[in-house]
Amino acid sequence: MHVTHCPETGLPPPARRLKPLNGPVPVEIASEHGMDLFINGRFALRMVCTPEHLAELAAGHLVTEGWVRNQEDIRSIEIGPGGLRADVALENGPAVPEEIPAVIPMQWEESWLRRAAERMRGEEPLYSRTHAAHGCYLGRRDELLCCREDIGRHNAVDKAVGYALTEGLDRGSCYLFITGRMPKDMVLKAARAGIPLLASKTYPTDEGIALAKRAGVTLATLRPDGSLLIWTDGVKNKKT
Repeated sequence: MHVTHCPETGLPPPARRLKPLNGPVPVEIASEHGMDLFINGRFALRMVCTPEHLAELAAGHLVTEGWVRNQEDIRSIEIGPGGLRADVALENGPAVPEEIPAVIPMQWEESWLRRAAERMRGEEPLYSRTHAAHGCYLGRRDELLCCREDIGRHNAVDKAVGYALTEGLDRGSCYLFITGRMPKDMVLKAARAGIPLLASKTYPTDEGIALAKRAGVTLATLRPDGSLLIWTDGVKNKKT
């Protein structure tokens, strides 16, 4: 897979300073950026996002929509000037997504999630500046591989998955720790990416839990008070 893109300096800033009507000084406001995604020369969708890590966003979105599975499915990703357009060339066109992909479960340790939660408190610069961004950590065992932020919680996940894809990582040995809730569509993103553990500091929905059980994804909540709630256990489901 070949990735070309404009340099980060060629993109709009992720935040800019604006003065509220009743405030004495400007504050930082998150930027809302539009990027058109083209697949094999055909318009696919318009993505509204934070203008950072745009190639990862495009790659990850292809994975979490079920259109591609591996690096080999993508010939190239090109991000145009100003980050206004992403052109993706696929080897064989988009795949037909699986309705409920089956994930291979993995054994995991509570300490991995606690480490991610602790790191996340100090490594969300966009949220710290604007209070208008979601975060997603990609981890592997006790190693935290990347943290991605975006105004959209789905985009933050796509960027982290895109990082895993472009780096050639084994996603089946990774987990995601996110800042937002875990509904059905978020669980489906993890399942389609082949990631067996999805955790958050907030709760899932009932449909999110139901889908996670069927797909074999482990769902967990690490609450702000330090307590851990496990909603589904992919390893136990596999055994039964």
